Amino acid sequence: MLFEIVSEIPGRLRLRCGRDLMTEAEARGVSHSLMAVPGVLFAEAHAANGSILLRTDPADPAARTAALDAVRSLDVLALPSVEEPGLGPRETELEMALENNRFQMRVVRLLLARAARRALVPAPARVALVCVRAARHILRGIRVLLSGRMAVEVLDAAALAAALSRRSFSEAGTIAFLLRLSSLMEEHVNARARLALRDGLVVRAESVWQVVDGRDVRIATVDVREGMVLHLAQGGVLPVDGTVVGGVGELDESSMTGEAALVRKEAGSTVFAGTALRDGDLLVRVAAVPGAARIDRIARMVEESSDLKASAQGRAERLADAIVPYSFLAFLGILAVTRNLRTAMSVLMVDYSCAIKLSTPVAVMSAMNEAARHGIVVRGGRYLEAMAAADTVVFDKTGTLTNAAPAVERVISLGDLGEDEVLRLAACIEEHFPHSMARAIVAEAERRGLSHESELHAEVRYIVAHGIATRVGEKDVLIGSAHFLFEDELVERPAGLDELVEREAPAASVIYVACDGALVGAICVSDPPRAEASEVVRELRGRGMDELVMLTGDAEPAARRVASELGLTSYRAQVLPEGKSAHVEALRREGRTVMMVGDGINDSPALAAADVSVAMGDASDVARAVADVLVTEPSLGALVTARDLSERLMARIRRDYRLIVGFNTLLIALGLGGAISLTTAAYLHNASTLAITALNARPLLRE
Repeated sequence: MLFEIVSEIPGRLRLRCGRDLMTEAEARGVSHSLMAVPGVLFAEAHAANGSILLRTDPADPAARTAALDAVRSLDVLALPSVEEPGLGPRETELEMALENNRFQMRVVRLLLARAARRALVPAPARVALVCVRAARHILRGIRVLLSGRMAVEVLDAAALAAALSRRSFSEAGTIAFLLRLSSLMEEHVNARARLALRDGLVVRAESVWQVVDGRDVRIATVDVREGMVLHLAQGGVLPVDGTVVGGVGELDESSMTGEAALVRKEAGSTVFAGTALRDGDLLVRVAAVPGAARIDRIARMVEESSDLKASAQGRAERLADAIVPYSFLAFLGILAVTRNLRTAMSVLMVDYSCAIKLSTPVAVMSAMNEAARHGIVVRGGRYLEAMAAADTVVFDKTGTLTNAAPAVERVISLGDLGEDEVLRLAACIEEHFPHSMARAIVAEAERRGLSHESELHAEVRYIVAHGIATRVGEKDVLIGSAHFLFEDELVERPAGLDELVEREAPAASVIYVACDGALVGAICVSDPPRAEASEVVRELRGRGMDELVMLTGDAEPAARRVASELGLTSYRAQVLPEGKSAHVEALRREGRTVMMVGDGINDSPALAAADVSVAMGDASDVARAVADVLVTEPSLGALVTARDLSERLMARIRRDYRLIVGFNTLLIALGLGGAISLTTAAYLHNASTLAITALNARPLLRE
């Protein structure tokens, strides 16, 4: 690729490559490929004018050379292309970098424009510009007032109008400048938090099953194209919008509609990305690829949802608006007593509302942004507040408290099939289901070199929490827990089975396999606690969470061992999904604030019932779709981080209230007493608002 360097300062280059050289998709692809070059901090290609902006490490001269060499090496006839943004962490990282660049440029332009006006623009013209900028705020305040609300915008408008009425144009210009700077900061922090939030709202697996010539073929989600037919098994979340062309299932569409009831889908039904298949088996023809689905559009507008705000944020906004009428009453009262407009204006120029309304949302959104940097995606400020208030934690066991990568310890043959055949049969089924135990079985089959891809099984007849009922070839196959096979499905339990399993794998979780109604094998999966689990339990208890409960569908011996080893308050074994949900609801009825942590399909009802729910990074798609908080890091330590972050957020908000009320009351008193001028009071008030807002954008946690 040929280019011309049109501008350069240390660490920053702008190149011109020619108009109409690349499409929008190719511009994204070029940006991605250049950001992968060592030493390149940021890259942005523009299709409209064929330019490329590069930021490199100014302390590394080799970075500039490497970046330019990378641009030269691009083949203009085969440029890299990215069709849709927002499909993975690299795209989110790019958008974050773009937002940072936009904010920096906007602030620099604002400061340079203010300095240039003061140095170059004649005084009469500066007065006219101040009047124009002030008029915008005044008109906004009038519109708010005419709508029947007495909000902060009205107070800002009154302060600017009062300054103009006294012909104090410098004061009015300072107020308008500080209001604009505060607004830019709020927009920037909100934008970064929305990017992280949007990325977490859209739940997609990295790969999907495409139906090709009647067979399931695994492909990457980013390779899905319109017209493909995808096979979705129970427990999955649809990655696309489409039409059902085969199978029957029940979808949880709460992510789209807010309705908790399951919706039956069959051939001809329309389905949407982000909805979870709770039961059944579907073949779906793709109508909208990942990134272009309806859920993606909803996620891009998520910032408009007031339901995601922390109640503290909502209270701050309501309090800020509620204070405004009292500020005007105080103004009128002081004017009536002193007969001095300048003294009375102290209350208009120095108010509590502006700082309260700006500082709290910035604090909440900044905390959400910081959480995302620590691998914790919070789907709304109110969930941080609930996490700070939680006094009870309910854990699932498998894949949550225990190792995220369990391993098959022993395969026991109990019928005509050999051990390898039992494992191959189980892997054929489990490869379609996103759970750590299923992954362990598939991994063991691969380790033994057992081929199971050629096995085709028909649609799943039904699935319950602890097992699967399906058909493989000509065999009816059941796979799941002892409760599922022996109690629900009435498979005959062989004499001495419990003693055999206890002898072969005393600490393992056991999955049983039956063919045509007869037990054929048991797969023992070792599932030790995570290395950090014991320490995390102690840390959470030390942070005021005095009730630490484990609910599991596993057998009593394995549950008892884990609970004892980790020092949990209590545990319950062989609990069905409805039992987990009922236990969470019972704790809430006792007045407890419950945080539920889980990863499996059977945890989703309990996750939905809790005050705040957390899904681990390797959770099933359904659990991730239901949870309020997603932990992308493979460690329970993120729970401690989230607790610390949420508690410090609430402490920061309380501190802000005290600081705002104390400092502004002092300014009003000094203004009324004549100790400071009205201009000084207004400047200090706006500067303090900006300072508090800026301080709220600082990290709450040390690295």
